[in-house]
Amino acid sequence: MLGSPSRTSAGTRTAPSVGVQAAFDDIEPLLSEVTFVVVDLETTGTSADGDEITEIGAVRVRGGEVQAELSTFVAIDGTLPRHITSLTGITPSDLIDAPRLPEVMATFLEFSRGAVLVAHNARFDLSFLRAAAVSTGHQWPDPPSLCTLALARRVLHRGETRGHKLGTLAAHLGSTVEPNHRALQDARATVDVLHALISRVGDCGVSTLSELKSYDGRLSPEVRRRAHLTDALTDGPGVYVFRDETGVPLYVGSSVNVRRRARSYFSGGDTRGRMRTMVGLAASVDAVPCAHQLEAWTVEEQLIDSLQPPFNRRSRGPRRGWWLSPPRGRGTRGHVERTPGHDAALGQFRRAEDAREAWSDIVDGHGDISTEQTWESLVSGHDSEPLRATIARVDQLAADGAFERAARLRDRCAVLVRVLARQQELAATASLSELVLVQAGARRTWEVAVIRHGRLAGSGTVPAGASPMPVITSIRAAAATVRPGPGPLSGATPDQVRAVHRWIDSTPTRIVSIEGAWSLPVDGAYRLTGWADRAERAAAEHRDRPGR
Repeated sequence: MLGSPSRTSAGTRTAPSVGVQAAFDDIEPLLSEVTFVVVDLETTGTSADGDEITEIGAVRVRGGEVQAELSTFVAIDGTLPRHITSLTGITPSDLIDAPRLPEVMATFLEFSRGAVLVAHNARFDLSFLRAAAVSTGHQWPDPPSLCTLALARRVLHRGETRGHKLGTLAAHLGSTVEPNHRALQDARATVDVLHALISRVGDCGVSTLSELKSYDGRLSPEVRRRAHLTDALTDGPGVYVFRDETGVPLYVGSSVNVRRRARSYFSGGDTRGRMRTMVGLAASVDAVPCAHQLEAWTVEEQLIDSLQPPFNRRSRGPRRGWWLSPPRGRGTRGHVERTPGHDAALGQFRRAEDAREAWSDIVDGHGDISTEQTWESLVSGHDSEPLRATIARVDQLAADGAFERAARLRDRCAVLVRVLARQQELAATASLSELVLVQAGARRTWEVAVIRHGRLAGSGTVPAGASPMPVITSIRAAAATVRPGPGPLSGATPDQVRAVHRWIDSTPTRIVSIEGAWSLPVDGAYRLTGWADRAERAAAEHRDRPGR
């Protein structure tokens, strides 16, 4: 067997051997698998800073079933206001022999451990609970939470109810419990309201907590009912394509669970305005199943580039960033261009101006940078002296009292260090003729990726219980032939190599085989990233300084 995966990238770091996917929004449990603790508090007032909790009621539910209940009075230090007694029926005598707040909080925190906290007007209840935890010396776990008041405002149609108070909603949604300003009774009513609201959106593409919290009632019922268009999609990794009624692609995306992700758009899970417009135009959704997320990212990029769907931002700017190449012929200035015109081009810079300034700054700090050998040594990381000389000018300018010039140069140098460090890391991967990686997949499978010169050349899955190496050998044999091309990344695009690194970083990854030396240059820009960190912190502190 392959054993526990480990991860080493360009000789820089190793991750612990835990085979777990990391894309939370794609692997979070279904609502039926989530444990909720619905809580309600009675208090002496409305301020968590000065008022006290008098009663806690909580109901632990999962899959629509009540698992446990908690109800207790809480002894207070101050007096109980008469209007609170009139409202709740709680009297001072009820609190005399009640447990103290430290004991109650210890019990409640254990009762709610690992659950999503739910309350009607959750901001109020959670503010009191958080303050109580702090005042009693308990660590507040900052659990995920859900507010049924906010949810009701999004789910129910405008004018459907006379308001969104708990009593009004309980009556409207058919709760079997009538709220009465007592903690446990109100928590039980909130449970019924929660379940009723969830059932309202169950056929609208809402299946997880994040989808429920982002549900957008502004989508028309007709659009939400189109969630059935996703029923036939794979529940594994892949790429999805939304199309209009004529079959024209509208939007392309990828996920480790295609059906769930595509379905979430019909619940308003993506709150961007253009996505609501896109879903309103969608008449069909199709998918391309993939072996794993790296393949899905690769196919997604290919489809966006070929289909140019109007709702993908990348379609409007596929050539992002700028490259800086050394002078040509008898020229003395570097060339700034959209695509690298030289094997030792430097990029990508976000702005053309950043690239032009980088050339000027390096020339000012190291006059013979225009020689091809010196430039190539800088870009490859074999000699970073020109970069260090430029950074040294920052200190010299500051020593001479030219603080503003020093700050501007410092900020530009930090950008240059980042660009160089990223490029050298990508180039280390792109230089490899082959890199075979595996990650632990779902249901005891192994996900295999064959990387050649920074590009995904082959992918597949080792079934549970199968001998891994014969399967991996066949995947390698079927992988595409990739020959090194021109440019600083051997013909690969930065996005292609970044996708490989992103996949490696997503979960512990095991190297099966490697052809070539996967390492960073000894004198590379990564050794100066600590200086860039300090420079960026200094710039941020300067921007945040009062009076600016």
